[in-house]
Amino acid sequence: MWAENGLSGFWKGWSGKLYGYGAQGGCKFGFYEYFKKTYCDAAGPNYITKYRTLIYLAGSASAQIIADIALCPFEAVKVNVQTKPGFARGLLDGFPRLYAAGGISGWVKWAS
Repeated sequence: MWAENGLSGFWKGWSGKLYGYGAQGGCKFGFYEYFKKTYCDAAGPNYITKYRTLIYLAGSASAQIIADIALCPFEAVKVNVQTKPGFARGLLDGFPRLYAAGGISGWVKWAS
């Protein structure tokens, strides 16, 4: 890495990681609380204590799915910035390039 890119090579894609994991974390914790309450309300007061672990597990899994979807576009840009020379300099020019490649399906095309 040092021989090919020097010190700047270590910072390539930093914005994708920063904002991507920020979005993932925000979605994970925010939606966990939402789904936990929703599933507790659906179970009813008589079953909350009995099925607490299952309710929390379902809430966590539901939130994680949304959080991972929020992370994917940022990861796609980050990986392309790191592995394809001249692709983009960061998120600001990477997002439009991926979107121009085919909209939402463009994320899949560029990520593979």
